[in-house]
Amino acid sequence: MEASKRQGKTCIYPGCNRPAVPAHPLGGPQPSFCELEEHNALTAHQERQRIEGERRRRSGERGI
Repeated sequence: MEASKRQGKTCIYPGCNRPAVPAHPLGGPQPSFCELEEHNALTAHQERQRIEGERRRRSGERGI
């Protein structure tokens, strides 16, 4: 088994390096986010949008 699977996932929230919550003991996939309540799919999407907007402003790009 490769090292990343043995150690588990890392939270996929932008900029977070915390380990993702472990899988439920009765089965199912391991969650993709850490235990911080504010790290979830919606806030991760919003943060990625915010980061992209800042990047565009710095580079002078215009969004559609």
